[in-house]
Amino acid sequence: MSQYRLELNSGILHGTMNNIMKGNNKSIKLNTVMMIAFGFNMSITEFLNDPVFLSNEELEIE
Repeated sequence: MSQYRLELNSGILHGTMNNIMKGNNKSIKLNTVMMIAFGFNMSITEFLNDPVFLSNEELEIE
C-alpha cells in the first residue's frame, strides 16, 4: 500500500504521515495508531500483534 493510499484510508494528514514515516515524531498518540490500523483495515489488536511490536529492541519506549 502506498503512503498516499494509507493517508486516504486512515484520514491522517499528509504532513503528519510524513513526520511519522521520517521518524520526526518523538511520540505518537493512541488515536493516531488506531487510525493507521484502521487505514490498513485492521483492528488495533491485530495491528499491535505484529512481530515488529513484539520485539521492543528497536522501539524507543519512554
